[in-house]
Amino acid sequence: MKIWKKYSQYLLSGEWHIHTSYTDGESSVDDYCKRAVELGIPLIVFTEHVRHNLSYDFNAYMDDIDNAREKYDLIILSGCEAKVLPDGTLDVDDDILKQVDYPIFAFHSFPRDIDIYLDALYDVLRNPYVNTWAHPGVFLKRSGLYLSEKRLYNLFKNLNDNDTLIEQNMKYNAPPEAWLNITRRCRVNYVRGSDCHRVGDLKLVS
Repeated sequence: MKIWKKYSQYLLSGEWHIHTSYTDGESSVDDYCKRAVELGIPLIVFTEHVRHNLSYDFNAYMDDIDNAREKYDLIILSGCEAKVLPDGTLDVDDDILKQVDYPIFAFHSFPRDIDIYLDALYDVLRNPYVNTWAHPGVFLKRSGLYLSEKRLYNLFKNLNDNDTLIEQNMKYNAPPEAWLNITRRCRVNYVRGSDCHRVGDLKLVS
């Protein structure tokens, strides 16, 4: 069972997308946890950037999360954000996907070809470890690419079939507004992800 199902009551009240000073964030694991408790946020998830060749000590990152779990009265999950590669794999080693609670995926640099994009996306959705599609549609918009309504229906059906969430990303205002009616009709499950890079990005949703 994917971890989000265990905490499904917090999908829109928790914060499910956080980066720390281990990569391009500015705050520590401890900083975020302290602020989440102050704000009354019930759950937070650390989704640090990963690559096959890491530039930081991933074990130290996981140790910080373990220490925070001991210190704070807060649900704290470990996670990672992995980049989709053109061959449909993720730029991360499998042992990290198995180690963290909540792996998510995103398109960053990628060929501007809609068929390569969709083939890679469907391959990633078959990966049993991925929980969420992060900032969905942002790469398409920036690249001037388009998904037809028929393709969106098929895509969202596949998301549901694979118990994969779609992120409501506050930073990038994603997914695109044109997708919203279709996601509702397809009953796609949303998760809140603010893509926090500093403790000031944490907000309580009432």
